[in-house]
Amino acid sequence: MSGKKVKNKTSVSSGDTEPVIKSIEGFVSIGKGLAELKEETMVWLLSILGAVMAYVVATFVIRKVYHPDIKSLLETARNVLISPESARPEPVEAMLFRVTVVVFTLGLLCFYVFFAKKQFVKDLSQKPIFMISSGLCVAFLVAMIYYDFAAQNPFVKDGGDVPQNSRDFVGFSNFDFYFDGIFLGNYLLLYTFILAPLISCLFFWGVKKYDWGNNQIIKRAVSVICLGVVFVIVLMCTFSFPYTFENKYDFNAVYYSMTQVYSGAPLFINGFTNTYGLYPEFLLPIFRIIGLSVLNFSLVMAILTGAAFAFNFYVLKRFTVNKFILLAGFLAVVFFPFLDFKFLTAFDSLFALFSIRYIIPSTLIFLSAIYFQKQSKVVYWLTFAVMGCFVLWNPEIGMVCYLTWVAVNTYHDFYTAEGKIALKKIGFHWLTALGIIVATAYAYKLIIYMAYGSFPDLSLLFGTIAVFGKVGFNMLPMTLVHPWNMSAIVLILGFTYSISKWYKKEATAKASMVFLLSLVGLGYFVYFQGRSHNWPFAYSTSFTLMLLTILGDELWEKINANSLLPLNALFVVFLFVISFSFFELLSGIGKINELISQDGDKAKQAEEQQHIESNADFILKNSHEKEKIYVFSAIQYQGLYFGGSKRISAYNPGFMDMFLNTDLARLVNTLADSSQNIFIEPGLCNFGYMARPLAAMAATYEVKSASGTMALLSKRTTKIPAATFFGNQDDLLIHKKYTDDTAGITARTDDALGIRPVALSPAFSVEVLFKSGTQIYPYATLAGNMNDSGGFIIANVLNSSNYFFGVNGKGFGLPVPNNEWVYCVMSVFPDHIEVFVDGNAAGSLPLASPLRQSGEKLCVGDLGYMRYYVGAIAEMAVVNKPLDKSQVAETWEKIKSGTGRN
Repeated sequence: MSGKKVKNKTSVSSGDTEPVIKSIEGFVSIGKGLAELKEETMVWLLSILGAVMAYVVATFVIRKVYHPDIKSLLETARNVLISPESARPEPVEAMLFRVTVVVFTLGLLCFYVFFAKKQFVKDLSQKPIFMISSGLCVAFLVAMIYYDFAAQNPFVKDGGDVPQNSRDFVGFSNFDFYFDGIFLGNYLLLYTFILAPLISCLFFWGVKKYDWGNNQIIKRAVSVICLGVVFVIVLMCTFSFPYTFENKYDFNAVYYSMTQVYSGAPLFINGFTNTYGLYPEFLLPIFRIIGLSVLNFSLVMAILTGAAFAFNFYVLKRFTVNKFILLAGFLAVVFFPFLDFKFLTAFDSLFALFSIRYIIPSTLIFLSAIYFQKQSKVVYWLTFAVMGCFVLWNPEIGMVCYLTWVAVNTYHDFYTAEGKIALKKIGFHWLTALGIIVATAYAYKLIIYMAYGSFPDLSLLFGTIAVFGKVGFNMLPMTLVHPWNMSAIVLILGFTYSISKWYKKEATAKASMVFLLSLVGLGYFVYFQGRSHNWPFAYSTSFTLMLLTILGDELWEKINANSLLPLNALFVVFLFVISFSFFELLSGIGKINELISQDGDKAKQAEEQQHIESNADFILKNSHEKEKIYVFSAIQYQGLYFGGSKRISAYNPGFMDMFLNTDLARLVNTLADSSQNIFIEPGLCNFGYMARPLAAMAATYEVKSASGTMALLSKRTTKIPAATFFGNQDDLLIHKKYTDDTAGITARTDDALGIRPVALSPAFSVEVLFKSGTQIYPYATLAGNMNDSGGFIIANVLNSSNYFFGVNGKGFGLPVPNNEWVYCVMSVFPDHIEVFVDGNAAGSLPLASPLRQSGEKLCVGDLGYMRYYVGAIAEMAVVNKPLDKSQVAETWEKIKSGTGRN
């Protein structure tokens, strides 16, 4: 028996020892893997800390030495912009941002290379300081998330800056701005202390133990849910009419240019600029087939938006192993940048971002994912060609993505198989990039020339962006404590991951995608840096959230293999940040149904829709296809009135794209020189910068017909008499003689905006020779300087043949012959007014008090705000004494002879 025992202890077959050996090797491997993970984590922490220190030094230096001349920039804005008050230059902040990007990326690279080689880092990673420092980092991250969202919304009403969004009136804190009124705002404690911990438990005791993430049913369910959300997005963005004000405004911003290109007006020819690029030219073949309407345009935009999100899902699916993380990440990408404000504010398609800009990086990451998996030459050249076209489609995001594609190829192919720098490949990528972009630009110019007979001026692509960037158009200051810090940390982690893989010469498809998303996320972040408000921040986070999802999945893979307490805690924070969108969408199903149907918005906008459709019919009935016309209305209606009717605007760009004084001056000259009909809603085309163009219109056009709120104006055919009939009286204060040539039209336009203040005698006279006719403005003024309590006015009473004669804010109306040359004289005495029409006394009015002087400028053809007289004014004079009956009669006889009046 003792022999048997000895045999059992000492004699073991090779088959019996193999499991033991494998078990020992496994423990050694785990221990080695854990040590490597701790060492790599320590290198990351030290590299980021070093980059932060370099950033602090760079920031300190810039603030000390860089002091730009803000006054000079504001003066440039006044000279360049129609609305210079919108200029808020922030050159210091812009410089800090640019330097930060350079310092941080180079700092991360240099510090990572430095620390990765140091033995002391390996030693530190095995000591308690590792747990302390990494634990403090996680604690700092949690505190930062709390304080960033708890901080006051910088633009809250009465909070220091001007509110920019309806949410600024209810969102006192950043958290309130984004979530007050929806699930997270209503159930934050439930989510924080019950739901989020349950999700963490699901991962650590369910997914990890039972490998639920690889279950085929779950995989299919995740795909069905995500693609179902994409389909819902398409339905939501498709509509037959933009029912809310917000949607009308932003819809017109992208629709107007499409209507013009569809009608035959090519972009970037004859000054036709477009803020968002050349996308209408690329979409034109589609609408040539299906026709252009609000429904068709929104459908195409919706499909592009859905395609962009589908591309995002494809990329996340390729590079995210765990399907629960995939689901949570994709829903976060959909909810926070896209659906959050649709849940909380009036419906707005915002096609300028989704999809005109958004489709570009989404297409890039989709094609890149395919390319990096297969290294297909066809996909390589296809991506270059597509991204080259996207530079023209939308230059700002297009150029960012084009350069990103070149940079990512450089990153991916930086080393040869032997580990040397692949100079030939890198050079090939950059030469290809240069050749493709040049070839694309010239090919486009040639196509447009063949189609329209003129070459487009592609320098205009970046013209508006360059001006805006210089003078700070609509820029807003960044605040230090704000959720943007979270995006910055994700981008830093993305670049650190990319650098670590580059250093180890492991530029895999996943590493290249992380680098790509980091660059695109940074490019989108630039938009928030300029317009530093909460809603642009949310829109800028889409690709940062994709990056976070892939990094979070990578973190799960690491801790799943080698559990490490600080990284486990970091993963819990990741789950807290990424998972809330699932509950937001689940609780918001009813709101999503409302967004698809828009029944409430339809009912509220029924009357306005009928108003727009009626006016559009009026335009159609009074014009013909391919006719050049002007449409002057509210900014948000201009595109709706053109639609797919194939009427061409006589002047482009549209009102929404008019930013520069040069555009305004060209419009004034076009109105004065052209003969195209004008359709105008005078009560709605009332934005201040249009004062001079409307004055030019009033000087050269006359009212032809009207329907509802819309009037049709045609080029004035009435010729102003060449003779001068008055102006030689004694005590003449002001005399104006207008003509039909350029100088006369310019003078009439100038005088409508005000000549100068005048000092009137207690007794004076005003005489005007004008062509009477239908007017479209209330109190369309022939001459006057009246304010509420002083000065005088001679003006038409709207919708009548009566004219108002007033002093000191009061007066009376008298009829004049219609559609005739009319000579009016108003003589003002200290105690009464006498009025003569066509040489005859027409009426008088007692005055309660003598004339009170007005500080307003004397105007001819207008008075202050929207009182334009549309039609011919031949002559006006102010004499500092009353004119007697004989003088008036004598002048009238001359006028009858000179104008042909009987």
